[in-house]
Amino acid sequence: MNWPSREARRIDRHRTESGLAQEKRMSSFNFAAVPSVSKAQVMELGEAHEWLERGANVLLFGPPGVGKSHLVCGLSHALIHAGRLVLFTRCRELVQRLQAARRDLRLPQELAVLDRFDLLILDDLSYVRRDRAESSVLFELIAELYERKSLAITANTPFSRWGEVFVEPAMTLAAVDRTGAPLDDPGDERRELPPPIGQRGTTAGRAAGPTSDR
Repeated sequence: MNWPSREARRIDRHRTESGLAQEKRMSSFNFAAVPSVSKAQVMELGEAHEWLERGANVLLFGPPGVGKSHLVCGLSHALIHAGRLVLFTRCRELVQRLQAARRDLRLPQELAVLDRFDLLILDDLSYVRRDRAESSVLFELIAELYERKSLAITANTPFSRWGEVFVEPAMTLAAVDRTGAPLDDPGDERRELPPPIGQRGTTAGRAAGPTSDR
């Protein structure tokens, strides 16, 4: 009988702990359906992952159905195979968990648990309720990881509409500053993600590659 190697067992354990959808791999993502996303760039991010050391972030904006979650899961599976620790979370669920930790005076401990991961995925940020308690704990998480750990954020809305998530304008601007380049940055190369087939008439959001905060 061929027993799996220690390395293979470690990778399998990390995949299980990550919360990633096991079937959402890079090999099953239809890049042809999303021509604005560079397959070469995404593959490079999975292979040359020094961007994690810089605390750079991956930002994917677009309407539902374009494959944002699939793409970030596929990238994360590649990173786990390379020995990195990744955690997938539904943003609203994580925020509610952190709110409960704050009420129980356990927020520093919860943030310390998240700090062990090289990449934290905040899926569906747009669904966080525009509520002072929810948006403040989300901002506290972003600020805690700023320039030390990487985030992968998927959202239906671009930076210009993050005021729908964060209650205070100052908090909105600070969150944008800590997660990606400013909207008026002349070097901003974010591209539009097209809407899914059957929704071509809708307004697409923006897709961002990894950005390093200044």
